[in-house]
Amino acid sequence: MGPAGGGRRHWRAGSARATAALLLGGLLAAGCSADPRVTGINNTAPVTNRAAPPEAPQAMPLDQAVASLTHRLLARVPAPAQGRAGSGEGATAIAIDPFIDQGTGTETEATRSIVAKMVERTRRDHPNVTPHTFTPDAVAERPLTLLGSIAAAAEQPGGAHPDGFQIQAVLADLRSGRVVDSATAWVRAEDIDTTPAPFFRDSPGWLPDTAAAAYLRTTAAGPGEPVDPLYLQGLTVQALVASGMVAYEAGQYDEAFNRYVAAAQLPAGDQMRVYNGVYLATRALGRPADAEAAFGRLVEFGLRHQRLSIRFLFPPGSTALLPTVGSRATNRMWIRQIAEQAVEHTACLELAGHASPTGSAAANERLSLARAEALRARLVAARPELRDRIHAVGFGARYPLVGTGTDDASDVLDRRVEIEPVACSAAGDTAGARPSPR
Repeated sequence: MGPAGGGRRHWRAGSARATAALLLGGLLAAGCSADPRVTGINNTAPVTNRAAPPEAPQAMPLDQAVASLTHRLLARVPAPAQGRAGSGEGATAIAIDPFIDQGTGTETEATRSIVAKMVERTRRDHPNVTPHTFTPDAVAERPLTLLGSIAAAAEQPGGAHPDGFQIQAVLADLRSGRVVDSATAWVRAEDIDTTPAPFFRDSPGWLPDTAAAAYLRTTAAGPGEPVDPLYLQGLTVQALVASGMVAYEAGQYDEAFNRYVAAAQLPAGDQMRVYNGVYLATRALGRPADAEAAFGRLVEFGLRHQRLSIRFLFPPGSTALLPTVGSRATNRMWIRQIAEQAVEHTACLELAGHASPTGSAAANERLSLARAEALRARLVAARPELRDRIHAVGFGARYPLVGTGTDDASDVLDRRVEIEPVACSAAGDTAGARPSPR
């Protein structure tokens, strides 16, 4: 990476390229490991994908890829050990932890489709296995667990299928803490829908944290290798989050709220998805004061972790904020809370504008900066004392999170402004006066 992007910190757990070309951005920029900040989520060890085989397999239709993965992971599942029987006689219970997008750490229409097809294939072709959803009750039994991720193939070493995607899946034994087996499959790009799943489309924050990094490190492990210890420690929270999402998307907002509150009270519950869930449930329950308080806790989480990635998104070619969950009043509340907490924490903020990878580089540079400046103006209008503590920069389309260039709902995260807390000196130096770290 050239000097323009060399210092930018990205969250990707395990990519070796600039923030996610073709998929919420890479942790590491290609060839750019000198910056000590570029080390993964919250400085956890990044995921390292295995080297691509000398001759990569052919990209397949999604149905064929899922059939291959399911067979390779489940064909050798033994008869159930005592205490591991499924609902069917002589069947082994396997819990499926929802697959995620490796670039964004979120569930997408594609990851949901992959899991649904794997469940269908399992029930049809593997009567020795009974699939279960990832609930606290299921996790308490420490079953065999299937988890996986999908990434744009161009992100993988060798870039074997620049127009395809790679699915990585593992079967993990939660009792032994070891990966039983792993498998990968290449999928045609036209079969993959990167649109975020409903819960993630509605969520205000999209900063993946240690939980997402631990999940991705586990999906990158090979047979016999240990399951990431942070993943094991957070299993109950992960199950509460997963069941909370199901409840939220089914309109069962009280149940969703209870699940997320329970998750927040556990040691591993200090994560973005939990705070998103509490906020979304209280908003959906028609409790605006509680929703604003929940959003405030989400902002505090971001300030505490030095990354305040709130979903300020824009239409193609525009600097006008998209209405959040259909409401411009919600945008105003978000801006008010961010401005107030920035003042309260005496924080300096850097606003980084981004554009989708269509159009000329020069036009995207101008547009991304204009987006950052537009958000800066709104924050300063809310709290004028922030005027000298907010700095706007534009990165054009250099750091796409999805990167398809479709300019629709599936790549809306590419048209965004990120907020990053930056250091302010005791002498009162401003963010605008400091040299860029890039």
